[in-house]
Amino acid sequence: MLDLYRRDDNPIYLPETGGSPRFLFFALGRGAIGFSPFGIDYTKTLEIPDAARPKDEFLVPWARVGTKEFVAPFVPLYSLLAPMARDVARWNFEGKLQAIAEEPGRVTQILHFGAWDATVSYGIWARRGRPVGNPQPMGGVLIAQTGENQFLVSGFYCRVDFRPTTADQHKQFLRVEEGTYQNGAFKFIRLLNGDQNDGGLDFNSVPLVLRVTVGTY
Repeated sequence: MLDLYRRDDNPIYLPETGGSPRFLFFALGRGAIGFSPFGIDYTKTLEIPDAARPKDEFLVPWARVGTKEFVAPFVPLYSLLAPMARDVARWNFEGKLQAIAEEPGRVTQILHFGAWDATVSYGIWARRGRPVGNPQPMGGVLIAQTGENQFLVSGFYCRVDFRPTTADQHKQFLRVEEGTYQNGAFKFIRLLNGDQNDGGLDFNSVPLVLRVTVGTY
């Protein structure tokens, strides 16, 4: 649906949307400059006894489940993006950023970055490394190419791996750094070793930002 509204001279802004938080990855992947789930800005504490709770399906989300419960699924994603929102916008404007989210029935997706392909797998830990998808679609990833062989990668409930597009070459992680963004700069926290990335880059429910340098042999 977003593709119907995407235009180079009119960036997408979603003032109201519903559904899964992973939809934000779809929006970023199409160059969106704004994303606001309906009711996310409602901050009043609302307590409704179960016996008095209306069953009307058209009630606003926070009235059906309570404000804290409604906001909670969005907290990790917003916490991840808030410190680097300007950088994400710049990478998107420069055409360096791609983002995608899990879809029903699709356990892998591929993003193309020139000489590199990034393979995104969902539920890969379920069966001896074979992706089978999450119990329900909830994964998503964003990848920005910050150098010829360097990428910034972040996501939830997925695994990301890189592969050179040249058939006779193989990938090697030269350096995988965990960090955060502060004032537009990547702040190094720790270096991941081979045991932590030999099968790919794993992302779960915890916000995680990795700066990845890859090479070929």
